[in-house]
Amino acid sequence: MISSFEQVKLSELLKDFYTVVGIRISVFDDDFSLVTEYPQEPPEICALIRSSPAGRAACARCDKEACMRAKKKSAAHSYVCHAGITEAITPIQLAGGVVGYAILAHIMPTERYEETVGEVCERCRRYGLDPAAVEQNVRKLRSFSSQTISASMRLLDAVASYLQISKMANWKNENIVFRINEFIEYNLANDLNCDILCSHFFVSRTKLYQIAMHAFGMGIGEYIMKKRIARAAELLKSTERTVSQIAREVGIPDGNYFSKLFKREMGLPPAKYRLFSRG
Repeated sequence: MISSFEQVKLSELLKDFYTVVGIRISVFDDDFSLVTEYPQEPPEICALIRSSPAGRAACARCDKEACMRAKKKSAAHSYVCHAGITEAITPIQLAGGVVGYAILAHIMPTERYEETVGEVCERCRRYGLDPAAVEQNVRKLRSFSSQTISASMRLLDAVASYLQISKMANWKNENIVFRINEFIEYNLANDLNCDILCSHFFVSRTKLYQIAMHAFGMGIGEYIMKKRIARAAELLKSTERTVSQIAREVGIPDGNYFSKLFKREMGLPPAKYRLFSRG
């Protein structure tokens, strides 16, 4: 784990969120391990599912997969968990990396309530659970309209942002992730590779790989490329520099290679992207 949290303040914040929204909220660290949640006692349906070894393993796997998707998407999204219950997740981002995740859990959609109850009962058969007991417990969960769920997701994003601003979420190791991200941003026009970063920050290739995968969800080479293309997109929208000039400015002097990378990442070649981005 290379992230850290102010757990007491975080617990108070989650309690306030639950008081206002009424939806259970959990925070996981960059290793996909639970930091804290509110309420701390799981709902009865969750406890029932986790009473089965297979159900407990499925819960852990589902949480990890949700975190990995959130890191890749870099945005809040909703999903249906392994048991058929709606949840939502957002990455907690800091200095270009993901320091943790916030999850809204155990949401029953009002519009599909009876259908969802039946689906949960059916899915939980695989864990050897009594459908009657599953139905009784799942009906104890509160239901929310799609409008309320969408609004709660926006608030979830606000909570994630507040964790950064208030420094309740941070990096260990003297903010090495922040410093790596800053170094890359200031040196996009220069030669950047794993050996240069290892030498500058006095870390091994293995350690740099671990930091990059934890913080950015990808290898350091891919992250540098994405930063270069993102900078190029900004310059295409905001300046009159030629494509060749921008390619050199972001450290990809080969114009053909730059155009190929840009189209692969952004979906359009540079010239068309500039045209469409300006309306």
